[in-house]
Amino acid sequence: MRNNKTIFNSVFAVAISFIGFSQSDTPCGAPSLTVGTSCVNTTATITAADNQQTDAANGGTPSCGSMGEDVWFSFVAPTSGAIDVTFTSGSITDAVAGLYSGPCTAPTELVCNDDGGAGLMPQLTSSSLTPGSTYYIRLYDYAGGTGTVDLCVTEIAAPPPPPTNISCAVPDPICSGSPIVFTAQANNTQADVVDPGNDYGCLFSQPNPSWYYLEISAGGNLVIDVTAGSDVDFAIWGPYPDVTTAVANCGSYPAPVDCSFSFTNIEQVSVTGVVAGEVYVLLVTNYANTVQAITVQDAGTNTATTDCSIVPLPVELVDFKAERNNDEVFLSWSTVTEINNDYFIVERSQDGENWSAFEYIEGNGTSQQMIHYSSIDRNNSKEVTYYRLKQFDFDGKMSISYIVSASSSTRSIIQVFPNPTKGDLTVSSNEEIVKLSLYRLDGQNVLEMKNVNEKKVGLDLNNIGAGVYYIDITTSNGTLKEKIIIQ
Repeated sequence: MRNNKTIFNSVFAVAISFIGFSQSDTPCGAPSLTVGTSCVNTTATITAADNQQTDAANGGTPSCGSMGEDVWFSFVAPTSGAIDVTFTSGSITDAVAGLYSGPCTAPTELVCNDDGGAGLMPQLTSSSLTPGSTYYIRLYDYAGGTGTVDLCVTEIAAPPPPPTNISCAVPDPICSGSPIVFTAQANNTQADVVDPGNDYGCLFSQPNPSWYYLEISAGGNLVIDVTAGSDVDFAIWGPYPDVTTAVANCGSYPAPVDCSFSFTNIEQVSVTGVVAGEVYVLLVTNYANTVQAITVQDAGTNTATTDCSIVPLPVELVDFKAERNNDEVFLSWSTVTEINNDYFIVERSQDGENWSAFEYIEGNGTSQQMIHYSSIDRNNSKEVTYYRLKQFDFDGKMSISYIVSASSSTRSIIQVFPNPTKGDLTVSSNEEIVKLSLYRLDGQNVLEMKNVNEKKVGLDLNNIGAGVYYIDITTSNGTLKEKIIIQ
């Protein structure tokens, strides 16, 4: 278990006088704040004159932090029903806030937040408010100090639909070798409320849970990076012999094999000595309680591989090509099926490592017929340029295509497709291929073909285990390395 967040059990004492507003320590007297399209701060001045009230008419006892004197503000929900309340420290650097729905005579807590904003300040986010209805903000200081705090209420874009994998009974399959990006939601129920009975280990709270499972296809040390813009946490359980057993044990998971409840937005999952065939269950929680993108992918020190065949492809991509005509590169690709395909981002690179986006292409949602796409990279005089596609679903998940390259006439043009593959792989080049080598992430060679002397080669990889591999393709102009995912 890594560094834990401090569990606070202090009594809060706050009194606030609001510049331009009368002071109120009751919901029904709460002054109204304007909801803007950008943050325009109003300064609140902390005094010591307000009462601590925890009766039902004044919101009861809040669910986060022990409280002292509190003050109330109100606002009217905008058309989108999505808002963000930001608190900025003045001379006060630590506060707690809650969001409540009416009536003002018996307000109901919707969300309570302690340190979700900058530093030790709170942040409140909601995307499910009723437009035109009045809501209430309850604010109290952590240490009972006096001074100033800035706050504002802004309308934000409504996020994607909430995830369905908020319970360990319905985890989503992932493979860490193929990076996934999902949009974490805010103001969702705690994991121990949805799935009581699990031992959550170091996770003293588990807000906004997202559940996943992984199947090991090649043993080693499983090391996964979980990264986001703000604070996230994780726990992982296993091993289980199969996913059916893993799901059946939901609600009775023992102590996790690894977990972290630190303040950081970068976490690393580490399970040593995993074995092919084992299943692990991964919980990622969004402690920051703000809608944000979270990425899950192999760490540089990972030596195990996970089975990507368990992950359904939202878009089945075929014929991704890059063809040069003087200083222009014409890109084309097709899909044979699409599920919730929102858009593509076309990216280019000069070294195959550092990427930049240059075009946005809208997807076609859900389709069972072949759809053709194209893009043109103009004024490109480089000897060789690499291209890839980032594909985004409506729910915020992202996948990355295989890489293609466009070269001048004196350089090799090599394509490897389909990638990911279920077993059959084609390698083509404008020059004769001299040698092909396929090897695992740990460097173990699993296939080698010498003296190929063909411009197009078909490979049967059905007898090679699922996972992530590299292939070296050698022509007379050098060797190109590509990452291959076998499902």
